[in-house]
Formats: sequence, C-alpha cells, structure tokens
Amino acid sequence: MENINSSNNNDQIDVVSLFKNYIKHWYIFAICIIACTGGAFLYYKLNKPVYQINANFLVSQDNEKGSNPQASLLKSFSFGSALGGGIVEDEIFIVSSHSMLYDAVKKLGLNKTYTIHRDFIRSVNIYQTQPVDIYMPSTLEDTLSKSLTFKIKASKNGIITVDAKRGRKKIGYKKTDKFPVSLSTVYGNFIFNKTQYFKEGKSLNMEITLAPFDEAAENVKQNIDIYLPDKKANVIGLSTKETNIQKGKDLLNTIINLYNSKGLIEKKQEALNTANFLDERINILTKELSNAEEEIETYKKANNLTDIGSEVKIILEQSGEFRSKLIETETQYQIIELIESFLHNPDNKYSLIPFNTKLSENSSPIEDYNELILKRIKLLRSVKENSPALQSLNEVIDATRNNVINSIKETKSSINITLNDLQKQENAFVSRIKNMPTQEREFISIKRQQVIKENLFLFLLQKKEENALTLASQTPKGQIIDQAYNQNRPVSLSKSMLLLIGLALGLILPIIYLYLKDITRTKFSTKEELQKLTNLPILGEMCTNTSKDHIIVKEGQYSSGAELFRLIRTNIQFLLTNQNEKVILVTSSVSGEGKSFICSNFAASLALLGKKVILIGMDIRSPKLKEYLNIQQTDKKGVTNFLASNNLSLQEIIIPNAIQKNMDVILAGPIPPNPAELLLGNRIEELFSELKKEYDYIVVDSAPVGMVSDTFSLTRIADATVYICRANYTHKDNIKYVNNLVAEHKLKNVALIINGTPAKQGYGYGYGQTQKSQKI
Repeated sequence: MENINSSNNNDQIDVVSLFKNYIKHWYIFAICIIACTGGAFLYYKLNKPVYQINANFLVSQDNEKGSNPQASLLKSFSFGSALGGGIVEDEIFIVSSHSMLYDAVKKLGLNKTYTIHRDFIRSVNIYQTQPVDIYMPSTLEDTLSKSLTFKIKASKNGIITVDAKRGRKKIGYKKTDKFPVSLSTVYGNFIFNKTQYFKEGKSLNMEITLAPFDEAAENVKQNIDIYLPDKKANVIGLSTKETNIQKGKDLLNTIINLYNSKGLIEKKQEALNTANFLDERINILTKELSNAEEEIETYKKANNLTDIGSEVKIILEQSGEFRSKLIETETQYQIIELIESFLHNPDNKYSLIPFNTKLSENSSPIEDYNELILKRIKLLRSVKENSPALQSLNEVIDATRNNVINSIKETKSSINITLNDLQKQENAFVSRIKNMPTQEREFISIKRQQVIKENLFLFLLQKKEENALTLASQTPKGQIIDQAYNQNRPVSLSKSMLLLIGLALGLILPIIYLYLKDITRTKFSTKEELQKLTNLPILGEMCTNTSKDHIIVKEGQYSSGAELFRLIRTNIQFLLTNQNEKVILVTSSVSGEGKSFICSNFAASLALLGKKVILIGMDIRSPKLKEYLNIQQTDKKGVTNFLASNNLSLQEIIIPNAIQKNMDVILAGPIPPNPAELLLGNRIEELFSELKKEYDYIVVDSAPVGMVSDTFSLTRIADATVYICRANYTHKDNIKYVNNLVAEHKLKNVALIINGTPAKQGYGYGYGQTQKSQKI
C-alpha cells in the first residue's frame, strides 16, 4: 500500500513522469518529426529563394535664397512645425504616394501576373518571359475594377483553351487550334497571342491574373520599404523583396525615374509661369519707357534745348545724392504697386510673387508667402483638392496673403511719407535755384520719370535672364547614388534552417498536443495522475481482463491479475489493524468501474489464505452479483428478504462455497420498494453481528456513491472502505468528490484501487516479463 503525502509535489518526480509520458507516445513524435521536416523540405522545393533589392538616391537642394522662386523653400519656414516635417520626409511621402506607385505599376505592367503550372503542386511566376501574353484596349485596362483570371491550356497537338473567371464566376470560354485567341466577355474583348518564349509542340498550363491598377499599386506598396538610411543625410533608400531579381530592380529604378521626371516637369512649369509674367510686365514697361523718351525728345524740341546736362552739371553734382535717393524711393514704390496689383488679381491667388522685396526690417512676408505656395505645389502632387492638409495649408496661405497686402499698404504709406518729405525738400531746393529757367526744372522732372522706368525695365530683364537660366539648367531632384542592386545571398530561409525549424516543430508540437490533451482531459489514466488528485492510500492497480471468466483468482493460477489481487490482499492488512475489524465495504463513483469484478476476486484471494470469507451483494437497487458470478441457484433468498423479515434466518440466505472453498455469497435479493429504509433498519446490525461470529472477512459489494446514497447507510457497520476507480473511465471530479466525502467523514478508513491499467509483470509473477493485457 502507498501513501503519497510525502512526495506528490516533488518537481523531479513530475519531470520524470512527464518524460516517461512523452517516451510512451514516441510514435506521435516520430509522425510529427517526419511530417514537419517533410513539409519544410517540400516548402523549400516549391518556393524560390527570396532576394532583397536595394536602391538609394540623394535629394538635391538649392542652398541660395532668392536665386529663383524655389530657392527659399523651407529655408526659414516659420510654419514648419505646424504643417509638416522636413524636406526629405516630404519627398519620402511623394515617392511612396499611391499615384507614384500607380504610374510605376502601369509602366511595368505589374497588374498582370503570369504563372506557369508545372504539375499539381509546382508553379512558377514569370516576368517578361511569358510564353503567352494578353492584349486589350487601354480604356478597358484603366477602368477595370475587379481582378480577372484567365487559364490558358495548350496541348501538344495544338488544341488551345482559354477559361476566364472573376472570382469563382465564369465569364468566358474559348477553344481553338491556333493563336491569336480572341475572347469576348462582359468586360470587353481580350486577345491572347504567343510570344517568342512559346515552345511549339509542348503542352502549356498557364494562368494570367489581370488586376486593377489601384489594387496592384496597393500590393506593391505592401512589399516595398522607403526609408531614411541616415537622418543626417538627405538620402532616401528603397528596398523590396522578390523572387525575381530583375522584376525588383525594374520596380525600384522605375520609381526613381518617375520621381525625377515629375520633378523636372514641375520645375519647368513653374519657370514657364514666371517667364510669362515677366514677359507681360516687360512689354508694358517697354511702352512706358518709350513714351517717356519721346516726351523728353518733344520737350527738348519745343524749348530749343540741347544739352541740359551740361547746363545743370553743377546743380546735379550737388544734388546727386538727393536725386539718387528720390529715384530709389520712387522705384521701390512702383515695385510695391506691381506686387499689390499682382496680389489683387484673382487669377494669381495661388501663384508665386515674382519679386522678393523687403517689406520690413526683420523678415520678408513675400518670402514666407512664396515658401507656402511652393509647399502647396508639392502637396498637390500627392493629395486631392479636398484634402484636410491642403485645406489647412490654403487657410495659412490666405492669412499670409492678407499679411503681405497689409504690409504692402503700410510700406506704401511709409514710402508716400518719404516721397512727400523728399518732394518738400525738392521744392525747397528748387526755390533755392529760382534763377534756373523753368524749362530746366521741367526737364528734370520728365527725366526723373524716364530714369525710374528704365531702372524698373532693367530689373525685370535681369529677372527674365535668371529665369531663363533656371529653365535651361534644370537638373533632376534625385541624384542616384545606387541603382537597384540585389544582395548575393537570399533573405529567405536556407534549406538547413528550414529543416531545423521543421525538426523543432516536430518536437514541440507533440509536447504541446500532449500537454493540452493532459490539461483538458477530464479522466485520469495512470497511477501517477491519480496520486496528484488525492492523498488517499492506494492499495494497488488491477490490469484489464480479456478472459470470459470473471473470477481470475483461483488456486494454482499465477496470472498477472491473480498476482495483483494477492498484492492488494497483502495491502488490505494495513487498513484492518484490529482483530475485530472484518467488514470491507467496496464501492465506486458510478457503474462500469469494475466494482463487482474487484470485490469478487478480492474475496476469492482472501479465501485462498484459508480464511472464511463471505461476499454480500448490497447494491439492492441494481443487483448484478448473481449474473456476474453466474450463480444458478434460484431458490435462495437475499439480503432484502432478510432485512424485510424478522423470521428469516441467516442460513437461508447464504450460498456456501459459491465460487470456491471458504468463500460464501449472499445475493442482494429482489429489488425492494423502500431500499433506503431497509438499509437504515436494525436488521443490518443483526446481520453483520452474526456474520462477524462466523467469518474472518466480510466483503460488501455496495452501490456507487455517485449515483445513490445507500452506501452512506452502510458506513456505520464498515471497518474499511475500498473505493474502486478505473483508468481512462473515472472522471477527475469523482476523485475530488471522494476527497470531500472523506473530509466530511461520510466514508470510513478509505483506500483506493485502480482498475483497468496495463498489466506490467514484476517480482513474483514473471520477473520483469510482460503478459498480454486483460479486459473486463
């Protein structure tokens, strides 16, 4: 007999038990290892190696402010923190924009996927070497909203079939004997024709998937990574992972080329707009300057003047500085008026101001305004008109425009004051030279207007040349550092790594399976598991029995089952420590746990010792002992007859030597209408009192405690309780129920017997040899 109070929770024993459990299920590990490593090997064979393709380019910047309208972009951008990140971050957004990837997909035709099926499981994706290609109108390809699949099969004898589907819905079918094949569907007409890579006389099983450009662009975006290799440098890196190296290189190079092409187009358009404005203003000033010169000529002729300059040389030398200041002020006033006229024109609402003049000492609102306009032009390339970001930027631009207009008004007012002051000084100067002829004073006034227009004309010509130089010397925004290149080694898992992972999975999955199976199982299967559920002593284990004879304990028989019952017989002595303790109550949780088998053979093993033993069937609600022991006597009365009648003697219900010598049996008798009352009556005490005088051991086959309460009525006459539980049959909750019964003292002196375990021979019945399993 064993008691597990001392070492049930020993960690080392748990580990050893767990290891033994895994060894017992070695076949699961073998199957999983073979399946996982085989799957890993098959995956390696079916999938091509994946390579990483990289590319890098430098975002160029103009470091000189004011050299052209774009030069001052974000150099001193006061709204930078509120409206977005730096230059490179903005360019990353442009490169990764949906429109950019859309154009790349369209240019390379990546919305078409070509797959050749070698056999049932092997397939290969083709890029630019497809044996059959698909052709359709460009309008149809641009307006496609759902992916279409075309299965093309060509046999060796030249029979060609084309099957078109949208998802699972069939939309077209064509069978012919030559290329090209024209297929008409609800989406339009598609033409399939062979290419230079088509091999005549060989069978072909090919699939073409035609996806919308938007969907293909989204798929590309998921597989491409655009990043900053170094935050301190204006370098943008691109990388993608592809099984086809050339496809990955073409994609990255195309994206960079499209980025540069769009940048050049944008710069050219900005320069052209500026050139148109400058030409318009220069034409106007040319006429005004011509009129001023004609006015001087007319004045000289009308007043017979020749060289007024010589005549007023002395005066001009004295007032040169004064005139220079007056001319500069009036020129500035004219420029301010031009800018004000430009801003008030609705057509120039979001156009660059072509002049960058200081309106204040500390900052230039015009420069800030131009920076915002450039920011809006860049943002328009990647967002729509109704974008929240664009709307927010428009509001800032409108506010800045109002600020510029207000600054212009203030500047004009300031210049007006200055001009008035200068005019007063001029009047004072003229008064000082009142002796000069009126013609000379009038000539000076006319000459001043001509000089102002001439300076403004030269200023615009200079701007026009600068803009022409910008237009002629445009360079790409992105300077390519590394064109797309691939790494030599694939980034996908190698064959050895895949096999190692498969082996690891083959070892881990069975452990997980067995662990989950163990924690989710509601029944125990081994003695070790039962020891974890209870502290009750275990008398022993009983193997399954496959023989037709229910009584396996007989004189001269040494089967594994018989020896196990002899071991239990020895252990029962630890429960019955007093000479007067003779009554052994045998019960279980539910029917089917082998209670009758155990108590019958246990009683027979006690009888083999030469002791007088009686087996009593006390399961009076469902008596089965008679059928189980195959007792043919039908005239004998049973326990219920004795309990119900005071006149019935003990000898009238005992079947002597029913199974073997020294073993008597009392059957349960007929099923009474009041079993609970009978078991609580005084006749029970009388029955067992008399039996104790005649027998050395009294074995009681009682009802299962998990089904009826009859057994609890017999606890008062029992000296020990043997509780039968069956491996892989008795629920763990039933063991907990037994623990509660013992804790509540409803059962007396309880010990367990495990039934239905595999028979393992040991000392005394085979010395280590294993016999066949026996089943009840």
